[in-house]
Amino acid sequence: MEKDFRFFDLGQSSRLVLAGGLFALGLALQIALPGFVWPGVALVIAGWFPLMLRKATNKPDDQGLENWRPVTIAEIDRLDDSLRETKKLRRRSMSLVSILVASILGPIALMAFASTALYGRSDLAYLIGNACLLLVPALFFGRVSFFTPGDIAFKMPSFRAVLAEPLPAGLAVGPYIRFDKDAAGADVPEDLRLMLELKRPPADLVGVQIQAAVNKGPNGNVPYLYAVVLTKGRAGRSYDTARRFEPEGYEVEPGGDGDYGTVVIRQHTGGTGYHTTPADCKRLARTCAELLTRLPA
Repeated sequence: MEKDFRFFDLGQSSRLVLAGGLFALGLALQIALPGFVWPGVALVIAGWFPLMLRKATNKPDDQGLENWRPVTIAEIDRLDDSLRETKKLRRRSMSLVSILVASILGPIALMAFASTALYGRSDLAYLIGNACLLLVPALFFGRVSFFTPGDIAFKMPSFRAVLAEPLPAGLAVGPYIRFDKDAAGADVPEDLRLMLELKRPPADLVGVQIQAAVNKGPNGNVPYLYAVVLTKGRAGRSYDTARRFEPEGYEVEPGGDGDYGTVVIRQHTGGTGYHTTPADCKRLARTCAELLTRLPA
């Protein structure tokens, strides 16, 4: 535990005694010198230092790598469970801080009442000022920062909606995660996409890649799911079928080059189309499945 503190080589009990003594001495000095409170305030502030903890966070030290790898649905499930647990821990941490603050407010109120009764100190500046000074360690020291991969956490509900949509026979879905590395060389998941594939694909088809972007809506960021049909070149039947595809409510945008053809299938962005709800995501999955079933095996 001693290693978690920022200053001094002291045990936990010694730190509490030192901080409590400085707090008490500072309050006593303020009472004894009502017209000259700053020395007492300085002693109270000095009592913060034995209680200062190092920053605690689970955020990895990214190395800037972008390594896309195929993963199993079970790994997506584990990642999703981990994201939910981290959110629960963050809420629990905030609740503990609230309990700690509430437990300290009682002694502060008792101290204020006692000093008022014994020494006639009833001015609000004295009471409120010292309450704020004594609450600083509880409010700002030892708080834990819980890190979640921002892109994956934000986009996960959209991909979950796609994975929940039943696929026709002959189609398969393959998740891919973009990994970085931390300083110790461990994998750090950063982004997610899905690949819809035919089990017996045409020779020129790679698959339909479902990706998510982040759009700015009127009330903050919103997820935007879209699909990209990937083909080997642009001369095959798969590319031709995809570029002629006209699903209702979608834009179809052919592109690519001689090596790889791309056909983007995205929701109209007029009105509220910049945001894909879970229902929109399921509809996109059905639309992509419809296109794949039209391709020759």
